[in-house]
Amino acid sequence: MAQRKYSLEDLTRLSYFTLERALASIFWMDSEGRIVYANDTACKNYGYTKEEFLKMLIYDVNRNYTESSYKEMWKRFPTETRFTMESTHFTKNGEEIPVEIFLNYAEFEGEAYNISFVLDISERKRKEKLLKSITQNTTAAIGEDYFKLLVENITDALGVTMSIVTECTSEEKTRLRTLAYYENGQLQENIEYDVEGTPCEIILKTLKPYHQSNSVGNDFYKDEGVEGYIGFPIVSRVGECIGNLALFSDHELHISEEEIQILNTLAERASLEIERNAANAKLIKALNEVEDLKDRLEAENSYLQQEIKTEHNFEEIISQSLKFKQILTQVEQVAKTDATVLVLGESGTGKELLSRAVHNISNRKNRPLVKINCASLPSNLIESELFGHEKGAFTGALMRKSGRFELADGGTIFLDEIGELPIELQAKLLRVLQEGEFERLGGTKTIKVNVRIIAATNRELEKEVAEGRFRADLYYRLNVFPIYSIPLRERKEDIPLLVSHFVDKYGAILGKKITSIPKGVIKALQTYHWPGNIRELENVIERAVIISGTQKLELVGWMPNKTTEQSETELLTLEDFERKYILKVLNEVMWRVSGEKGAAKILGMKPTTLESRMKKLGIKR
Repeated sequence: MAQRKYSLEDLTRLSYFTLERALASIFWMDSEGRIVYANDTACKNYGYTKEEFLKMLIYDVNRNYTESSYKEMWKRFPTETRFTMESTHFTKNGEEIPVEIFLNYAEFEGEAYNISFVLDISERKRKEKLLKSITQNTTAAIGEDYFKLLVENITDALGVTMSIVTECTSEEKTRLRTLAYYENGQLQENIEYDVEGTPCEIILKTLKPYHQSNSVGNDFYKDEGVEGYIGFPIVSRVGECIGNLALFSDHELHISEEEIQILNTLAERASLEIERNAANAKLIKALNEVEDLKDRLEAENSYLQQEIKTEHNFEEIISQSLKFKQILTQVEQVAKTDATVLVLGESGTGKELLSRAVHNISNRKNRPLVKINCASLPSNLIESELFGHEKGAFTGALMRKSGRFELADGGTIFLDEIGELPIELQAKLLRVLQEGEFERLGGTKTIKVNVRIIAATNRELEKEVAEGRFRADLYYRLNVFPIYSIPLRERKEDIPLLVSHFVDKYGAILGKKITSIPKGVIKALQTYHWPGNIRELENVIERAVIISGTQKLELVGWMPNKTTEQSETELLTLEDFERKYILKVLNEVMWRVSGEKGAAKILGMKPTTLESRMKKLGIKR
């Protein structure tokens, strides 16, 4: 096929009326690669004058060419008169730009020329790079990994300084927290900030993308040094703005419509990931709550099983005393409220029974009454028992354990022997009373509970406060509604009823039928001072049932007459009398404190309570 011969007029018309509109740079080169013509657009895009171009070879602009490679390309002419290729060109200031070259072979006045129309495809390449990097690197990622890969790839693909993905931290949409933050070639630690004084504020208010190509730092005082910015709202499925995707540049930022569409799509994907994260967080919270509930139910079941096995002194309150009936009236009055109750009185007077009565006729009766004896546990274990502990909180803490306060949530906790609580734990107990919250031992999570507190003690707490062994503020918090459990010596009219009750109880246990209780026995029992109160009376009756050989109750060898008379005639302080009697019992059992034949059993006390009383009264062997 004969080659078409272009006239200069034809070539000029081709140059200016076809590709000039596309802002193409046009070069004419001869077979040696010398530039013989460059249009005005080429001069503008490359920074050279026409005179400078006429002194250059195409290798100076397209450094991918060498003399030999250009000649190889030339060999494609004239059999292939028109073809396209992609390459990179360099401007006068050294900037490398991707280009698409439309090569045309033409002969003019006996000379052959390569007429190249060159288009800057930087924007297209950037979009391709953006799409490729985002598609390849983020498609399979979810959650936090997606956010990190997103900002990293956007920053690299678009050549910006910094990119962030954020979520709102306030209902007013005035604060944002970064979920991923990429700057200066690396991921940064996440931050939280106020949107006032930033272009992000506009996005959160309008729910629309915002683009400012330059002078951002001049218009927004918090973004000093930022030149270009573009941001996109992250909107939930219900149309609520939950964050934003933002790009910051230290140079003028130009973004094409296609790139805006891509970034907007990525913001939509970010919305799904934020909502996925929120759903996962709710699921994890729900699972933790289920696990906590499971642990609590298991612990509560274990505790209740222990309570079932525990032998209580009474199955019901037994009394015909007018004084004691006044106390029961107080119990009925306070039970209807959630007020804290402090039960005071000597050991063995039935303080626990009164506490149970408060709970059993209260609105919390369908929830457990959880008991802990502050004197029965070592001080280093009381905190764990009260508040629970996390796995690894201390040596031997192999798993998380719920404390008694968690078990009692919605119900009542009975703190027996509250006067024995170590001073270092009293502040933590005060916090529960005031705020209804605490942390497990070794944990940081605050646990809130709704618990009614009933405390009991045989100590004079006012004296303990004065001597610095009990916090005054805790005492006043506990002493909202005090109930005094009167000693047995002040309600001796109840002794016949109590004796009958204990005779029936232990007769059934021991397989004995006691049908007669002599008046002399009742009189002797009513004459006694009963420092151990009802608990001591119960122990005496149990012993009497054991030794009775007939159906008549016998008190053989129970108490010398001298001791009985002495209890009525000597005027001793309660503390002196208690010390004297405990010493007598200890001497009779050869100072054995615990066990079936120990002093604690005879006195109707727990061994730990007796040891505490001995320490307080200064009793030593």
